[in-house]
Amino acid sequence: MRSVWVWILVVVALGLSACGDRVEVPPAHVGKILTKNGYKPETVPPSKFRLDMCFYYCDKLITLATADFGHREQFQLFMPKDQLNMSFDVRMTGAVNNEMIDNIFDRIPPTNNNISVNHIYGTYAQPVIRDVVRRVVAKYSINEIASSREALSQELFSEVKEALKGTPIVIKRLGLADVQFPKVITEAKERAAERRELIEQEKAQFEIQKIQMERDLEREKMNRAIAREKALGQKEVNDLLAKSVTDKYLAYRTLEVLEAMAESDNKVFVPVEALGTIGLQQAVFSNEVKHVAKKRQ
Repeated sequence: MRSVWVWILVVVALGLSACGDRVEVPPAHVGKILTKNGYKPETVPPSKFRLDMCFYYCDKLITLATADFGHREQFQLFMPKDQLNMSFDVRMTGAVNNEMIDNIFDRIPPTNNNISVNHIYGTYAQPVIRDVVRRVVAKYSINEIASSREALSQELFSEVKEALKGTPIVIKRLGLADVQFPKVITEAKERAAERRELIEQEKAQFEIQKIQMERDLEREKMNRAIAREKALGQKEVNDLLAKSVTDKYLAYRTLEVLEAMAESDNKVFVPVEALGTIGLQQAVFSNEVKHVAKKRQ
């Protein structure tokens, strides 16, 4: 009886050892089953399952990430047109080419049952990208790069995308970043910016002075207009007096002045001959001017 139980335990142990491992293909990954004769042809989508039973050689699940990845390439490039060195980064977003998955499994060895995207990128994409970027950027001067970074980024993206056709890596986005211009170029740009700032300040000051001068000019025009109106008014008064003050009117007014003097306590005796003098006539005329001016008011 005891031997029967021993055989049962042995059979159970062998059965348990023959069961395949529980494995998982995580999200944004694909997998393939690696057998002793190579990969099975079908690709396994994200899922959990158990491998086939085995005794001597057990199958393995090899996974590969298919999610988008970000990457940065750093450059120190000698610019032929400027004879200067310039540093910059190229940042990109890429992904595994789904059409090349079987090729990747066949050509890239796994590490810890996983094929690294970095390994794929370093093998197929990095040498191509660095070569294309150096070739394209070296065509331009530093000033051209500074003024046309967006256009240059678009050109780099197009050139790299074309160069990577038929490889396991697809580039979705790519552009220049963190451009470090040579110190001599940076200082020249700073001086140019300072000059532009001074010019803008001079223009602003000129506009202020222009407004002040225009205001002064308007004030002078107004003053001249006022003076002209005053002169015209005085001329009208003089013309009116010239027309209304005749010799007969002056003689009449002279008699009125004499009558007023006669009634005043402050009497002054004037010789009859002095009545026709210029002085008396001027006095009478001045009084008439005041009289006319008072009436106009």
